[in-house]
Amino acid sequence: MAIKTIMPVITARLMTLGAILLGLSISTALAAPVEGQIISTDTITPAPIGSAYIDTSLPAEFSEEVALWSESSSVLQDGIRQISRDTFANSHPELVITHPSLLIYPPETNTSRAAIIVFPGGGYKGVAIARKSTIGFNGADVCGWLNEAGVTCIILKYRVPNTGCNYNKKTRQHETPDIPLALQDAQRAISTVRFNAEKYGIDPKKIGVLGFSAGGNLAVLSSTSSRNRTYTPLDEIDQVSSRPDFAIPVYPGHMTMEHKNKRPKSVAAQELNTDIEVTDEVPPTLLIHAEDDPTNPVYYSELYESALKGAGVKVDLITYRTGGHAFGVKKQNKESDRWTADTIHWLMNLKIL
Repeated sequence: MAIKTIMPVITARLMTLGAILLGLSISTALAAPVEGQIISTDTITPAPIGSAYIDTSLPAEFSEEVALWSESSSVLQDGIRQISRDTFANSHPELVITHPSLLIYPPETNTSRAAIIVFPGGGYKGVAIARKSTIGFNGADVCGWLNEAGVTCIILKYRVPNTGCNYNKKTRQHETPDIPLALQDAQRAISTVRFNAEKYGIDPKKIGVLGFSAGGNLAVLSSTSSRNRTYTPLDEIDQVSSRPDFAIPVYPGHMTMEHKNKRPKSVAAQELNTDIEVTDEVPPTLLIHAEDDPTNPVYYSELYESALKGAGVKVDLITYRTGGHAFGVKKQNKESDRWTADTIHWLMNLKIL
C-alpha cells in the first residue's frame, strides 16, 4: 500500500523509563496522520528520534491509522491550546497526544461484522499501549483476542493529558477539564466508524465500546452522552450517531462524587459522578471488575450498575475475587483471567456474535 504524503505535525520525545514501566504510549501515540489518511505499516521506515512518525521498533499489526480531525478543525486547534497551557503536559511532553487517531485491526476470517472501539487506560495522563501494556503494544493483544472472535478491533489514541477527570498530585484534588477532549475524541470515533461501516465491512448496528480504567470511564461517558455531542458538528461524519450499540467498561475509574472532591468521602462514595447522566437510552452494558482492585474499588461498578438498573437499562456486572487492577488481557493465574471468555459469552447472548 503506497503512501503519498505523511506530514508530522507535532514533535515527539523519547519514551522515558518510567512511562515504559507504566505501559504508557509515547512515541507510538504521537503519530499524526492527515485526517482520514491510511498509514501502511509495511512501508514506513523506523522513526528517528524526535520524529512524529509511528514507532516501528516493534512490528505493528494494525492495517490502517486514521486521524480523527483535520489539522484546521476548531476542535483540534482548541485542544492544542488547552494542552499547551497544561502544567503537567509541559513537564511530561513524552506523554502528550494532541492529534488523536484510530488504529484499525480487521479480523482475517469469520467476521461477525461487529466492531469494538477500545479505549486504553492511563488515568487521562497518558494512553497505555506501550511495550509493557497489559493490552499489548499498540493494543495488539486485546485486538488479537477480538479478531479471533471475528470482531473488527479499533484502538482509539485519544488526546492526553488531563483531558478527562483526573487527579492532581500537587493539589491533591480531582480536576475536570474545561473541554472534555477525550470524550470529544470518543464521540467522533464512534461516528467515524459508523460512517465508514461499509468500507470496513461492519454492521452499523453492531458498534460497541470497551475501555480499561480511565478508558472504562470513557466507555461510560460515551454511552451516556449520546444525546449531547460535546463539540459543534463539523461535517457529515458528525451527522451520524455517536451512540454505541453496547458498552463494556472494565474496572472503570472516576465514577463517584469523590472525583468531584465532595466531602465527606463516605457520602461521596455512594453517589454517582454527575458527569455521568444515566437515561433509558444507555446501551446494553457489561461491567467487569475484580473485588480486590486497589485502585478503582469494585463499588464504582456496583454503583453504576444500580443506576442503570434503575433506568431500565440492560446491564450485567461480573466480578472476580482476584485480579487486582489493570489486568487487561494478560493472564495472571487469577479469577479475572476468565473475563475475556465471559465477555464473548455475553456478546453471543446479545446477538452481537
